[in-house]
Formats: sequence, C-alpha cells, structure tokens
Amino acid sequence: MNEHITRLQTDVLIIGGGFSGMWAAKTARRHVRNVLIVDKGPLDWGGLGGMSDGNFIVPHEGEDLDAWLDDIVFYYDGLCDQPETLATLWKARERFHDYEAMGHTFSRRADGSYHTIPQRGLKHVKLTTSTPLGKGGRNMRRELLSALADLEVRRMGSVMITRLVKDGSTISGAVGFFVRSGQPLEIRAGAVVLATGIGGWKTSYLQNSVSSGCVELALDAGASLRCMEYNGVWNTPELFAWTGQTALLPLGARFLNALGEDFMPLRYSPVVGSKTDTLYNVRAMVLETRAGRGPITFDVSGIPPEDIESRRPAAGWMKLNDAKLKARGIDFFTDTQVWIPQIQTSQGGVQTDGEGATPVPGLYAAGTAQSHLVGVYFGGFSLCQAATSGHDTGLAAGRYAASRQLPRFDEDFARRSIGKDLARLGSPGIMPKDVENAVLEVVTAADVSIIKTAKGLNRALNQIIDIRENLVPAMAAPDPHYLCKMVESRGMAMLTEAYIRSSLTRTETRAGHFRDDYPGRDDSCNPYWVILRTEKGEMATHREYLPIETYPVKPYRYYMDQFTWPGHHESQR
Repeated sequence: MNEHITRLQTDVLIIGGGFSGMWAAKTARRHVRNVLIVDKGPLDWGGLGGMSDGNFIVPHEGEDLDAWLDDIVFYYDGLCDQPETLATLWKARERFHDYEAMGHTFSRRADGSYHTIPQRGLKHVKLTTSTPLGKGGRNMRRELLSALADLEVRRMGSVMITRLVKDGSTISGAVGFFVRSGQPLEIRAGAVVLATGIGGWKTSYLQNSVSSGCVELALDAGASLRCMEYNGVWNTPELFAWTGQTALLPLGARFLNALGEDFMPLRYSPVVGSKTDTLYNVRAMVLETRAGRGPITFDVSGIPPEDIESRRPAAGWMKLNDAKLKARGIDFFTDTQVWIPQIQTSQGGVQTDGEGATPVPGLYAAGTAQSHLVGVYFGGFSLCQAATSGHDTGLAAGRYAASRQLPRFDEDFARRSIGKDLARLGSPGIMPKDVENAVLEVVTAADVSIIKTAKGLNRALNQIIDIRENLVPAMAAPDPHYLCKMVESRGMAMLTEAYIRSSLTRTETRAGHFRDDYPGRDDSCNPYWVILRTEKGEMATHREYLPIETYPVKPYRYYMDQFTWPGHHESQR
C-alpha cells in the first residue's frame, strides 16, 4: 500500500466543504498561503447550506442587541453562553454585509427595508430572507466559491477523512481515502478545522450526506463534545420534504389533528401556539397521536394569497418537490397533507473557545461542528453560525499555523490507521445500510428522541452498545463506495451513543430536551452543559455549570413555561 499513498501538505486543512468550511478557508488565507478543503461529497457541492433558502439571522443596524440577547436567553431557558451569543450577534451584521459585498441579494420590501420574519413568537429575533426563493443557498455557494477561487484555495471532493494524526499532543494532519478509488491519502497540516457538521441520522434524502464522522474524529483526537443530548426533530410531510415552516407558521399556517383542532394553542400553548420550534410541535404531535387524535396535518389556508405567492419555490430541490406533488394532483398551498416527526441532525458539537479552538493544539471546529444550540432553533441561524464561526475559526487556525513550523507527521501511525479501514475492502458481512437501519430503530423511538424516559434511554443504550460491539465490526465494504458508507455508519452509531449517554445525564427538562420522568426544570443549581469525552476507552459525561453570576442577563423568564405538558408544572422545582 505504501507505494500508492497520495501524500499532501498544507498549512491549514479544512475537513468539510460546506459554508463554514468555505468561510474558514477564506479567512485562513489572510495568514497562510496554503489552504486545502477536502469533502467526502462532490467537488464544490457546498454542503447542506447550498440546499437552503439562504435565510439569515441578523439584527440590523438600529436594533437593540441586548434585547435580542434577552430574547435568546429566554428562548434557551437560561442555557446560553451569553458572551459568545452577544459576539455572534455583533458579527452577524458584518458577515451579512460581507455576503452583500460578494453580490448576494436579500429580500427587501417596497419601502427598501429588509424583509424579515419574526421567530418563535419572540419580540425581537427575526430572520432576513434571500431572493429568489429556492436559490438563496445556491447563490451563497456560488459567491463563496468565487471568493475562494480568487484566493487560490485548493479544494478536493470525494475524500473521506477517517483519523486525525498527532505529533505528541499536537494535531499534525489527517488520513483517509478517495471514495471512488479507495486510494489512501495522508495530509500533513499545521492546523486542522473540523467543518463537517456534527452529524445526523439520514432519515431524509435531504440529510443523506450527513456522515456523523465528526464525533469519531473529535473524540479520537482527545477533544470534548457538548450538548449532545440535544437533537433536531423536525415535522415533515409524508410526501416529499418541504422547508420553510419557520416562515409559513408566522404567516398563518397551523397544525391540525384528526378532529380539525388547532391543538397547539388549544392544549399546549395559548401564548405561542404552533409558531415555535419544531421540537415543541412534535412533542405535541406525539401526545395528540397517543390520545387517538392523529394523524396530524399542516394547514396553510390561513396564509394571505400574496404571501403564498412569495413562498412558492422558484428553483432548487423544493421546486422539484413542488412539481412531484402537482404530478400527484396535490398543491402544497391549497391541499392538506399529513406531517410526521422526523429526527434529522444532532444539535451538539465540539466544545471550543470563542475562536473555534479545542484544547487539542492545532485542532479547531466551525459551524455546526461546534456546539452552539440547545435543541431549539431559529430559522436562518445555521447560515449565520456558519459565517460567523467559520470566519473567526479560519482566522485563528491560520494565525496558529503561521506562527510555527509544520509538526512532525507520524507516517507509521497514519499507515496503520488507514490500513485498518482499507483492509475491509472486499470483505463480506453486514451492509452499512442495515447497521444504519438498526441504529434508526433505536433512536427514533418516541421515548428516546422526543419524550425521553430513563427506561427508554437505558434500553436504547444497551441496544446501541450491542450494535457497536457486534454489528459495526461485522460491516462489509465490497468497494470504496461502501467503505465510505461503513465509516459513516460507524460514526452514526458513535453519535447515537453520545446522544443517549448525554440525555441520561441531563435529569431535567430544558429547551429542546424533554424528560417525561423529569418534566420540570432543575432550578436548584445554575444551568449546566453536559460535556462528553473519552475516558479509558469509553464515553464519559459530566456537568459544567454556567457562571450565571458573571453574565449580563440573569435568567428571569423561561420559554418552556409558556407550554403545558403532562406533569411539568406539578414537578417544577
């Protein structure tokens, strides 16, 4: 194998070619000459950002950032890194105008003001939309790629990274293989940025690229994860995925049960109704279905005609799905469709400082590979986070790499590491998709992913350990494509174990985490992060309490208290 290894060298290696990776590459070039992006997908596909609407969370000039922060602390039920959040809001304005300088078009009203949409029933937090609908993400991708081309940033597609390499305690590069040929690859680097996203469960073809490999890379390198108990459960149509409920609900859409009841304001939140995060809505969907009032449908009849026309997709995957629906005689905006809960991505991430650095020298994380969320989500926040954290992480990684010599690259370790995976090529066994289906069967149970219980989580933990010990080692890799899928499936199993262990550690309900056996918030102590790392070869969790006493906003109101769930108010401590 040694004679056929491709060996590369770079100042900064960025793993992941989505928007956060591109932003990181763009700013790393201010400090170093040689920046390389690798992505397991096609060259320059742009990640999930390229499939988005291009909506962007940003407080515009004249808006009160302190008021935004107060809303966010409220929305996150106090579990908020306030200095980091306030800094993100400041930087969001700069990155928003950077996009405009690159030629991006955000929507404006007739009076010239930006077209904004309130989020989650909050007073101040709003997203700003891109135009035309359906092309926002594609246009952002084109604009970023043009900037990278001008900066001569190298980019490679179809590369699966499987392990980070260290010189003592310092990151010195990575190993992997080309997913089409299976040829091994070694990359020596002065700094490495994880920009892959933290991963997910591939329940939708829109999420099929989410590999979950970041968990394995980070933990093996000695980094810690944070907020892994939080997941993204969305409500989606049974037929053909559709994005935009974040915008449609404030415009008058609603969820109805089988009795035709608008159940969110009727039973669960007369204040917010369904204009909230998907996790609150899917929680109610499960309860309604358990009570015999399912299925749940999405009703858009309350949206004004002029707003309907503005929300019809003009291009992209939503335009294709719109055509598929119409071919079945269904108009999304006039016909009622059944919607279901669907677990998609983790909301946890790698624990970093404000510049994206981990405690492992030379290792950084950006975008959704970082830990920023607590389950609940604002529409447009992922693109904001990709731009702000990608920008700052790239600057820090470039500055770090420029300040020192390239570390020693341990070729013996690299060869052994990649050899273990490549030895599986041509091996018989269980197909990766069957392992993924086994993982999905574990994590999609309602008492594991939506209304969690100790019984459900412990059952799931035993099941995922069995999958890790017996199914994962028996996976087949008939060709390089399936070797890539094998690595993804292994990562999905690790992600799920991290999710379950972290969920067991948070013995309360807060923000996007709901424990049926702990339905109240634990106010006997400061809010805490659940931190997960590898200790003695096993995942271990502990709590890290927030220094609320030093923060500008002392939590005094809680978004979750606007909702009525079984047992919540009786058990609130």
